[in-house]
Amino acid sequence: MRPSQESIAGSYSAAVPLTLDDITVVDNTLLRRAVGAMALGNAMEWFDFGVYSYIAVTLGKVFFPSSSPSAQLIATFGTFAAAFLVRPIGGMVFGPLGDRIGRQRVLAMTMIMMALGT
Repeated sequence: MRPSQESIAGSYSAAVPLTLDDITVVDNTLLRRAVGAMALGNAMEWFDFGVYSYIAVTLGKVFFPSSSPSAQLIATFGTFAAAFLVRPIGGMVFGPLGDRIGRQRVLAMTMIMMALGT
């Protein structure tokens, strides 16, 4: 059900001009540093998944029973899928924690935990 034009128009207040205090200016150096840190964390996270998928056949032969190569590969990718299924749980744990102690600390903590796993 779409809202009527009257309810939309009534929910907004009149336009208020911006003042200098309403504008946030971000330093380019700080912005580059934040984007670089984000890119590094993202690369660290996806590096593990890339390596794991690259050597999935070998891992299947080493860690799973040798009854069938297909079963080995399915078991390996099942383990790979488990990592993706657990990711939302990590978001539910570390999201509120980031709100309480700061996102930078939680980012550093998760990056250290990912590095320890490899």
